[in-house]
Amino acid sequence: MSEPVAKNTNRLIDATSPYLLQHAHNPVDWYPWGEEALSRARAEDKPILLSIGYSACHWCHVMERESFENEAIAELMNRHFVCIKVDREERPDLDDVYMAATLAMNHGQGGWPMTVFLTPEQQPFFAGTYFPPEDRWGRPGFTTVLERIAEQWRSDRPSAEAQGAQLVDYLRENTRSAPGGTVGEEALRAAAEQLARAFDARWGGFGPAPKFPPSASLSLLLRCHRRFGDEPALGMVRQTLDGMARGGMYDQVGGGFARYSTDERWLVPHFEKMLYDNAQLARAYLEAYTATGDDSYRRIARETLDYVRREMTAPAGGFYSATDADSEGEEGKFFVWTPAEVRDALGPDDEELARRFCAYYDITEKGNWEGKSIPNTPRSLDDVAREVGVPPEELRRSLESARARLYEARSRRVPPGLDDKVLTAWNGLMISAFAEGARVLGEDRDLEDARRAADFLLAALRRPDGRLWRTWRAGRAHVEGYLEDYAFLIEALVDVYEAGGAEGYLQEAERLAEKMREDFAAEEGGFFSTARGHESLIVRPREGHDGAIPSANAAAALGLARLSHHLDRADLREDAGRAVRAWGKAIARQPRSFAKSLAVVDFLLEGPVELAFVGRRGEPGFEALRREVGRRYLPNRIVAHHDPSAGPPSLPLLQGKTLVDGRAALYVCRDYACQRPVTEASKAGEALASRQPASEAGSTPPPLGEARLAGAATAEATSAYARRQRAGETGYGPLGRTGATCSRIGFGGYRVDDETPEHREALRRALLSGSNLIDTSTNYTDGGSERLVGEVVADLVRQGRLRREEVIVVSKIGYVQGANLELARSRETQGRPFPEMVKYGEGVWHCMHPEFLADQLPRSLARLQLETLDACLLHNPEYYLSDAHERSDGALERRREEFYRRLQEAFVFLEAEAAGGRIRVYGVSSNTCTRPAGDPEFTSLTRMLVAAEAAGGAGHHFRVLQLPLNLIESGAALEKNNGADLDRTVLESAAERGIAVLVNRPLNAIVDEGMLRLASVSPGAQETELEEQFAIVAAREAEFRRDIAGKLQTSDSSLPPENLFRWSADLRGASAHVRGLDHWQALESQRILPRLLQVVQVLDQSLTGRVAQTWQSWRSRYLPELQKLLGELRRQAALKSQAAVTGVAAAVDPLLPAERRGESLSRKALWVVASTPGVSCVLSGMRSTDYVDDALGILAWPPL
Repeated sequence: MSEPVAKNTNRLIDATSPYLLQHAHNPVDWYPWGEEALSRARAEDKPILLSIGYSACHWCHVMERESFENEAIAELMNRHFVCIKVDREERPDLDDVYMAATLAMNHGQGGWPMTVFLTPEQQPFFAGTYFPPEDRWGRPGFTTVLERIAEQWRSDRPSAEAQGAQLVDYLRENTRSAPGGTVGEEALRAAAEQLARAFDARWGGFGPAPKFPPSASLSLLLRCHRRFGDEPALGMVRQTLDGMARGGMYDQVGGGFARYSTDERWLVPHFEKMLYDNAQLARAYLEAYTATGDDSYRRIARETLDYVRREMTAPAGGFYSATDADSEGEEGKFFVWTPAEVRDALGPDDEELARRFCAYYDITEKGNWEGKSIPNTPRSLDDVAREVGVPPEELRRSLESARARLYEARSRRVPPGLDDKVLTAWNGLMISAFAEGARVLGEDRDLEDARRAADFLLAALRRPDGRLWRTWRAGRAHVEGYLEDYAFLIEALVDVYEAGGAEGYLQEAERLAEKMREDFAAEEGGFFSTARGHESLIVRPREGHDGAIPSANAAAALGLARLSHHLDRADLREDAGRAVRAWGKAIARQPRSFAKSLAVVDFLLEGPVELAFVGRRGEPGFEALRREVGRRYLPNRIVAHHDPSAGPPSLPLLQGKTLVDGRAALYVCRDYACQRPVTEASKAGEALASRQPASEAGSTPPPLGEARLAGAATAEATSAYARRQRAGETGYGPLGRTGATCSRIGFGGYRVDDETPEHREALRRALLSGSNLIDTSTNYTDGGSERLVGEVVADLVRQGRLRREEVIVVSKIGYVQGANLELARSRETQGRPFPEMVKYGEGVWHCMHPEFLADQLPRSLARLQLETLDACLLHNPEYYLSDAHERSDGALERRREEFYRRLQEAFVFLEAEAAGGRIRVYGVSSNTCTRPAGDPEFTSLTRMLVAAEAAGGAGHHFRVLQLPLNLIESGAALEKNNGADLDRTVLESAAERGIAVLVNRPLNAIVDEGMLRLASVSPGAQETELEEQFAIVAAREAEFRRDIAGKLQTSDSSLPPENLFRWSADLRGASAHVRGLDHWQALESQRILPRLLQVVQVLDQSLTGRVAQTWQSWRSRYLPELQKLLGELRRQAALKSQAAVTGVAAAVDPLLPAERRGESLSRKALWVVASTPGVSCVLSGMRSTDYVDDALGILAWPPL
């Protein structure tokens, strides 16, 4: 840390934060965050330079030494900016808000120190992390950044303000809660699968270096192992815990863990030690000890707790926050050794002990880090014992002796700096760890430490109104508490009660829970990070995912859930469930990021085992029962204590619980229903084991928040729905032989999702305007389409605007994409692949094996929130034929025999599901059933029905076929490819057998390997001449190569600067191959704009000085001209589409009644297909209400 410089003292001198105090003597005119600084920025109309860090941050110290103590740089800062310094640990709200901005402006890159420039209204317009004082390493120096930002504010302030306003809108949108979703057991499986894919099978941990301790993930994996019997999950836990314990990230001499490992094998740490890491890791090792019985985990937990007790405990009772990575200005100096230093520490009489210590802890002359050695244990005790020639037990004892003496010697070194502030949230985590240590290890000193810290927080960090302060140091508590302070302290107080039985802690937890619900609860469920009366920031932050500490929202939920069982309060349990469900959609996308939330899901789905101990503490029988329970892995538990000598119990769980014949007793209960009390410790294990996790009992619990709609579409209800509509006589017909009545136009769920409000409103409009058939698939928007359908249908049913029995829901299974592809790959790595997987191409897998269908159908029903799916279709099973044809795999007929064998096996599964009530009918969606019979990929309805009869007999449930049909692709109506003599079209065959036909792609025709959209196109007016605009853009690009490209620095792997802007040539070449408007829009949105915007953003952020000014000037002249060129190319593509569809319309119009020829081509195309004999329903992609209104208008038209 920097030494104070007496000649400079700024406003930080009055702070309590050690981090702020470190900067109190910088020549920078620092302000703490507050109204004084913000008012000055507004009054002087200056931008704000916000610097956020923390006391143990290595690069924060580096930037202070290099820049903040530099008089010239400080003068620049003071002249142009109002400078504010923030300790992220004291103000996590500011850290959350402005880190989100930093990540948004830097392609997901962020860290500390965080350097953000704000408008006087606190809106961020530029952000970075560490900056060197001068330009180096290919990045601008801090001097350059300051000058550039000052110049931008002076000469181009509107662009800075616009950037800030845009970013604030983005942040507000991101913190706005999406509609909640259900979360169930499947999310735990998905998280375990995601973690397995990221797992480092050699060293443990997840992902590449740097590696952070994944405490919450390890805890979740232990739960998955217990719930599902998932042995790979346990293997990941063990390998990771073992790797961390062996590495240099664990302090082999003094105990405790460093912040993270800079390498993949946990050897070289970033040497700062954080209280929250050690709290979580101590608990992770305790959980692993109870789950495995491995004594090495008990040892690491014990040593970590002892380290915190010795070095991180305040005399007053709380726990300090962190120790620095640096000592004497060098990172890690305190922790590393040479063989000579080991010998000196042990003395000349213990050369042999030094030899043993160096051999086991990898202390060598060469060193393993910068010429010195970080103690670590790469070899086993037995291996080293053989090498040094002593028995393993003797070696172990000698190492213990040596460690104690080296610890004593190390304590005489200059220690790293100590951040001695006491943070409520982090203390809550540590109290929980000590309480769990007391429960598992049975040592009273751990309980005493937990109680002492809890008492300190309740005395020193509680405000007069019962609310909490965030931080305490040197006798002063301040900063209003955040959600994490309440959540972690509530959990800690429950833990202290369960470890020791003092009921007052449970009462304090309940009081804090009520304050938390009052101040932080969001109306839609879950919690904000800041209280209602907190200082207003540009956004009110809320977080659901885990970070370095677990999600405060999840911790709040778990605290409420546990209290709900202790107090028998269903309202708390409901709030807990709503808090998790508020993040349901995010959990579905990235479950591994919500490990703490999924622990709550595990707790709520199963419900806790309720353990009531009756007896007196210290009495041998009572303590024996507690020890026996303590060594069991019971993640979902609540523990209550009653000493009969203290009077009658007050807690619901303890009512009616007494000693048994004067002996201490354990009551094992669930939902307050108890087994016979246990009085002998030897029988406690049997009582606890009698309750299996839900999955082992053979049933899957329903997800949280799930109220699946019962029933299915019925003949009566669908007919009544049709009669209510204005187009009831013309717009509806039978859905084959299912008995249901369906609209002639159905809602196609392709490319709709549950996060786009327009899609949600479109589906609502369709259902309320006359369309009662919805088609979706498990792979559409990676499940988002099914979730949308489920949510909208459920909402309308709840509102009384629709009956479940009126709507026909069709979904499809077969594609293996997105999350399902990850699942399939994960299963392959675990040695349990889905059978008969077709791998047609990179990222294009397909499966129709019953094992895959059995996995997918429950997921589909959960997303759809249905008990019964009206129709389940196999989605394009012809992928098997396509793949076999590509590989020339045997004769055609042999391939077809295998195809229909697989189809029949799938039908056997679907028949069983129909019998069980999870589906009503089934069928196939095939794009090749309309092809000529000789096509190698052709699928035959006739042979499908033979397979269905073999699977289900004459009364089989095959009732639906989906196929393509439009004005251009007419094979379904014209190609004779079915029947024993190939004398019927697929539509004729379907009509004969009463098979409902759903039509897909009615407006998207495949033509010459491209797609033609059968909809009217309006190219718009020409605004520029194409060749002239090409020339203008080419001239601007030549300017770039002449004036700017030569001044850019690039790496060997990057695009040469002269090639960054060659759009005039690239677009000229591409435009010749564009087939139409749809093709152009895909090219523009997926290739042109992303590449262009990435280059522009990188140059905006990286260029400095005069070249930056030249760039900005050129950019402002170039981009508008390029936009004109893109617009004209878009118009040219629209002209191509217009010409194509005009030809189609000219061919169709003579066949239509005169009164319909003036309608849009899309309406005419839908009408023609819907009027085709044998077609039951035409599926139209209606992603907006305009599309809905356009498509459903034809329901009132009588069929052709």
